[in-house]
Amino acid sequence: MAKILVTFWQSKIGDSLNNLICYYESFAKELKDCGNEVLLINKSLFANDYFKPDVRHQEYLMQKVKDFNPDLIVAFNNQVFNGLFESTSCPVLLFDADASYLFSSKETIKKHLDRYFMVTHYNSWENSYPQLGFSKDRVCTIHIATSLKKEEKNQDKNISFIGTKFLGTLTPNLKKLINNNGLNLYKMLLEFWQTKNFNYEDLMKKYCNGYEYNDFDIAYIFDYRSYVLSSILDLGLNLYGVNWKLGEDNNIALMSAFDDIPKFSLKHNQDVYNESKICLSISHPQTRGYAFPWRVYDIMATNGLLISSRSDLLNELTKGIVKIPMYESPYEARELCLKYLKDENLRKDIVAASNEFIEKCGRWKDNFKTIQDITGVRLINQAEQTVSDFAIVECLDSDKNEKCKKKSALKTGLKNIINGFSLILMSLPLIRFLFSQKVRQKVYNSIIKYRDEEHD
Repeated sequence: MAKILVTFWQSKIGDSLNNLICYYESFAKELKDCGNEVLLINKSLFANDYFKPDVRHQEYLMQKVKDFNPDLIVAFNNQVFNGLFESTSCPVLLFDADASYLFSSKETIKKHLDRYFMVTHYNSWENSYPQLGFSKDRVCTIHIATSLKKEEKNQDKNISFIGTKFLGTLTPNLKKLINNNGLNLYKMLLEFWQTKNFNYEDLMKKYCNGYEYNDFDIAYIFDYRSYVLSSILDLGLNLYGVNWKLGEDNNIALMSAFDDIPKFSLKHNQDVYNESKICLSISHPQTRGYAFPWRVYDIMATNGLLISSRSDLLNELTKGIVKIPMYESPYEARELCLKYLKDENLRKDIVAASNEFIEKCGRWKDNFKTIQDITGVRLINQAEQTVSDFAIVECLDSDKNEKCKKKSALKTGLKNIINGFSLILMSLPLIRFLFSQKVRQKVYNSIIKYRDEEHD
């Protein structure tokens, strides 16, 4: 039995800081079911900057780590933090949840390279890791895996999507690009849509040369999930996730389709996918038409039909077992949805083949065997032991109180602004007579009260 420390970054979901997205919950559950002890640290609860190793309450965190005494650390996107390496001596697995430009604390990799092993979900991505200092014998490839199961449920949902709306407030770079070079930007997108050339950098050089942009700007420009979802709104869309009511667009129909009841856990995902006739996967631009997100295997394990954006890797992996319907444009996505909503038998045939593929190639145990072989840490016990459920390091009450104080301070500040504005209006000659002295005194007393609260 091994002790596994898992670190990651996840924003708060729902009403609890301890809620986990489906993938992290599945990963921890599978490790536990193989007889291991698992401790989870969500670094977002202790840090303000995703990319830096600085954390609040470092002594508290280090004591938790020392008490746990891990045999292996799994750091998704390298979410490590100050003091972690000094407090432990075990191997560290860097799991690529995203492309390497989204790795945190990169300076720690070369500093502690002798402790690191690189784990990637995608065959071709391993070629980019020597630049981080990894030799080939310290990089291993595993497949994406899922814990979801097929359940016979009433499929009362036509099409479902669980995911994040990536587009938020546009950066100054993008605003400048759109305002000063909009027509060329559109020409570039036309070429992208027509040729399916995923070399974003070459396209940007061709049409946007001379303008500043970064990897995040490129992701914003070439992301098309809102377009895909808009194209099938009239077919019946069940939209879940986060941020769908935020951003600078005015897609009222898509915002209105969003169900803000949180759907994040293993059970949430399993229920939604089994209750849906079609489940969409819309890849982030970083996959470049090759890789695919974690949700793909989750969907394929259930009773819902996966319709995916283009993924050459998924085609390669599923060859000979199942042919997943894929699209390269919002219009193709719509046509596929129409086709498979009408043809139930064809839909069920693909679902059955998808289930077969997952049972053969999409479960966690063979991944754990691969990790055992490269790290020497035993993850699969011959006689599986029953261990307590995985644990999550909770943020301190002082952090919770600080968040409440900030919220209260904001409320107090707004009250002061409103009361002050009201008192000014009540002092104007034409308006003053509309309000009694008692009302004016009440507003004044409120200003004094909230001013004192603001300075407590």
